[in-house]
Amino acid sequence: MAKLNATTEEFIEIYGKKYTSATISKEPDEYIRLAAASEGFALARLIKDQSALVRSSIARIKYGHDQLSFDKNWKVRATVAKHCKPKILSHMINDENHFVRYIIAKRGFHLEHFINDSDEEIADLARYQLSK
Repeated sequence: MAKLNATTEEFIEIYGKKYTSATISKEPDEYIRLAAASEGFALARLIKDQSALVRSSIARIKYGHDQLSFDKNWKVRATVAKHCKPKILSHMINDENHFVRYIIAKRGFHLEHFINDSDEEIADLARYQLSK
C-alpha cells in the first residue's frame, strides 16, 4: 500500500521492501512493478513500463487511456477498449487487431462502422446488435 513518509515522498512497501516512484520503475522484477501498478502507485512512470502486463494493469484501473490506446501491444489496446470511456473508442475503430475491434463492437459502439468489417465475426456481431 502506498504511504507518505515524513519527507512527503510517497513510497510503497511490497514484500517487505520499500520503493519510491523512481526506484519502482527500475525494479527488474515485473511482478513487483505489476503489484505497484495494481495499487495505483507511480502510474505516471509505470505507464511507460517495458512490460505489456504492467501497462495492461494500468489500463484496467482506468488510468492513461489517452496514451495507452496507441500502445504498440494489442493486448494493452484491448484492455483500454474494454475499460475506457466511449470518446476514446472513436480513434480505435480501425485498429489493426481484430480482437480490439471485436471488443468495441461487443460494447455496442460505432456499430454502423463494423457492419462491413473485414472480420466476418465482427461484422455479424455488429449487424446482430443493430437489429436488436
